[in-house]
Amino acid sequence: MSIGRTFKALTRSNDRRFVELLSKQAELTVRALLVLEKFGREANGNPELVEQLKEIERQGDAARRVLIDELLHTYATPFDREDLFALSRAIDDILDAANETAVELAMYRIGPPEGMSEMTKVLTEGARHISAAVGELLDHPGVAAEHAVRAKRSENRIDSLYHQAVGQLFDSKAEMNQILKAREIYRHLKNSADRIDRAADEISVIVIKRS
Repeated sequence: MSIGRTFKALTRSNDRRFVELLSKQAELTVRALLVLEKFGREANGNPELVEQLKEIERQGDAARRVLIDELLHTYATPFDREDLFALSRAIDDILDAANETAVELAMYRIGPPEGMSEMTKVLTEGARHISAAVGELLDHPGVAAEHAVRAKRSENRIDSLYHQAVGQLFDSKAEMNQILKAREIYRHLKNSADRIDRAADEISVIVIKRS
């Protein structure tokens, strides 16, 4: 094999490596949101699910550390280094937000707010689109862009659900401290959606630069 072909093969292998690491982060995020969905269906929460989320977050942090190390030691990358770093960070932020939601819900010692179930379903859908987009970045950037658009729709849907849920909270006869705790949980879920939106934007940046 010529030097040129060897270099091309090595570069292609490195390209796949970065996509695999991003995909691992994205898949862990989907897993975390599925656990959060389950957590939200349980009347009094479940400490075991909180621990599951913490473990998934640790795995996500480990995958991100490897990606950063690869960025530091790889000559050629499939996309701009800054964009790879930004997308990895955005995906990690979604995972962190899911963990924070469960931790605070357990800390407040309240059952999942009524609107949490629907919101977590929409978040999971958005995270699935982020994961699918990452998997298509290298070979089918147009498909990746379509998934990014769908992920952004999830964020819009969460905005609507958030305002509806908070409005219902203040119309209820619950005690004010319970209302404020529930609103804080809704705020965390909305923040998760904002982070999905940011990840979708980072994907769009990568696609545009490759076009």
